Amino acid sequence: MRRPGAALLALALAAAVSVPLLAASPLLSLTTEERAVRALADRYGLEPPESGSPLPGLRDLFRGDTGWSVVP
Repeated sequence: MRRPGAALLALALAAAVSVPLLAASPLLSLTTEERAVRALADRYGLEPPESGSPLPGLRDLFRGDTGWSVVP
């Protein structure tokens, strides 16, 4: 009875450790440059719209909204 309990405990611990590692694996495989590009894209909203349609962005452009502005 002792060995099946220990095996079950080892399996539960291995699953508990591997799930967060597998979730973080895409971030671990990125190079420094890819991480920098992803951070800039997230910061400035450079990802394409989720709907796949450029119409919301074009609508904002015609209204004069050109995005972020930098004041010196």
